[in-house]
Amino acid sequence: MAALPLDAKKRIHEGALRAGAVVCGVADAAAFDAVAPAGHRPADLLPGARSVVVVGGAQPRAGDWLASPWVLESMGTTDRIQSVGRRVAQMIESEFGYYALFVPPGVESGSNPFLSLMLAAELAGLGSRSLAGPILNRQHGMLYWSAVITTAPLEADTPEIDPACPAPPCRDMWEREGTTPCLAVCPVSAGGCLGGRIEKGRAIRTDYDRERCGTRVHTHWIPGFQKVLDEALAEPDRERRKMLLYGDFFTRSLWAITYSSTNMAQCFECMRVCPAAHGLKPMQ
Repeated sequence: MAALPLDAKKRIHEGALRAGAVVCGVADAAAFDAVAPAGHRPADLLPGARSVVVVGGAQPRAGDWLASPWVLESMGTTDRIQSVGRRVAQMIESEFGYYALFVPPGVESGSNPFLSLMLAAELAGLGSRSLAGPILNRQHGMLYWSAVITTAPLEADTPEIDPACPAPPCRDMWEREGTTPCLAVCPVSAGGCLGGRIEKGRAIRTDYDRERCGTRVHTHWIPGFQKVLDEALAEPDRERRKMLLYGDFFTRSLWAITYSSTNMAQCFECMRVCPAAHGLKPMQ
């Protein structure tokens, strides 16, 4: 196998940005071993894995966040960053001669991803976790992520030390009210999904109801399809079956599955109200 060019990382970074990413970083594949469960580490997916290239981008536009939830849920852009990941994998194999595996964005079983893209983004120095959960980049806010596992020995980037969360307005709100925008909009103590606090200016998430959150985020996706289909099959009344199968809910669920991320996530409220999620560029 040919030696890896000295400028390989630079070329990968430039190629990813040309393809549509806004950030690109590299994580050491071995760094996952201490924190990721067995079966979900880079070497479990690609034997001999040395590096994980992570790209981020395709975030909702500023105007999307101001739109109604019904409009925002139809602004899905996640597939765009997956195409960047595929192009990075192709570049590594075709130009450098090292194995490269594009990590599928789905789940291996239940709600467990093949590889945690949030962890990959953290280890690649592209962002940090927020009280609400998503990885936030200091400059661009909330991004969607894609990862490529490779046997190429690329130099790893350093994880962030100064996190984007909590943002200054959130620290101020915590001092005044003992809460933050994301915790206030979805408090686990009042039937929501999030619980946490700020200590010495650092965000500490103490509670997250994943199952409850999943029922809200994926309302019209595969779980919704399964629920209505099961109910329709068990319904003895022909007219009620028609109502279930031809109604708005089942139609939207089919739309969500057909167009994938175009209509998959129905709840963005924690990110909608998060000052750090929308990036640093001022809009008017």
